[in-house]
Amino acid sequence: MKLICKEVIGAWLTVVAFAVTAQAGLIKASPAPPSPFLEHPQCMTADPDRTPFDKVWRNPSARAWNRVACFDKVVILPVNTSYVQVPCKRQAEVGQMAAYMRATFQNEFAKGCKFQVVSHPGPRTLELEVALVELKPTNVAGNVVATGAGVVAPGANMVGQVFTHGTIAFEAKLRNGQTGELLAEFSDREYDKLSLFSFRDYDPNAHSRRAVMDWAKQMKALTVLPVGERVPGAMRFTLNPF
Repeated sequence: MKLICKEVIGAWLTVVAFAVTAQAGLIKASPAPPSPFLEHPQCMTADPDRTPFDKVWRNPSARAWNRVACFDKVVILPVNTSYVQVPCKRQAEVGQMAAYMRATFQNEFAKGCKFQVVSHPGPRTLELEVALVELKPTNVAGNVVATGAGVVAPGANMVGQVFTHGTIAFEAKLRNGQTGELLAEFSDREYDKLSLFSFRDYDPNAHSRRAVMDWAKQMKALTVLPVGERVPGAMRFTLNPF
């Protein structure tokens, strides 16, 4: 009995350690290599004091930003999938994720009264172009095995998630939709959130869709919040099973 208790306590300590590490932002997918979609890849840097994404470049011209200060419309262009490398059998999956990304960004920007989401660039309009550059599905079969291991040794399934997670990466360009002037570029890569249990572990792209939701919220916050105000990153650990 004492041995079982020690095993359970040890497993839960492992879980807690993973949770603390994750929430501190130490468990984070490494940045994806830049694709040709980006125009200033060598100038992009991390900006944790302001931006939750891996890397960002901002137009250094104050005039460029002043010209869009009163813009009240935004257009989300169709998501670029030219640079994501997947087997031919997964091309349809990529197309579905691209459509989901665009719809998610449009829905998020439509919330509130800051921006009107429009279908074409034009006067008083910000233009956001997003590229899906990586889509690796969650290893569902591996998660099934890990879940079984978690029944025997609580917490083992969470450790297993480190080896079964999928990844998704995006790049984005923000422009003055009236002139085409480039204002900023962003890139980020995420993998599946750690959790004690999640139904998303049994859907190849459910975690990636959750990452897209986080990105949409963060991108909107970057355009709405005052310059200099920090936009926090998403938590790496979640108790939400859905």
